[in-house]
Amino acid sequence: MYYPFHPLRGRELSVMSRPRHPELPVTVVDEAGFGLRIPAWMVAPEAAHYQLAEQATLDAQTLRALAALLMPLLNDGMSGEEGPATNQKVRKLVP
Repeated sequence: MYYPFHPLRGRELSVMSRPRHPELPVTVVDEAGFGLRIPAWMVAPEAAHYQLAEQATLDAQTLRALAALLMPLLNDGMSGEEGPATNQKVRKLVP
């Protein structure tokens, strides 16, 4: 397990199966013999380099994707209208 924030980090686990699609989880067996499904990227060596930062940085494409994901939750992005729970003004985000 390479992902530094996983409780099993640093442990060697036996991989029982890998999915055909890399975005799906792998099945591993822990030291007690239990099968666990873990995201494949967490068992990749590159995951060891993930770390926390004082300030998050995201590229423009990622910010656009985040805005597109959040827009439906912001009352369909109503520009200048009051939000449902806070009675505060909601500004429309432009992806």
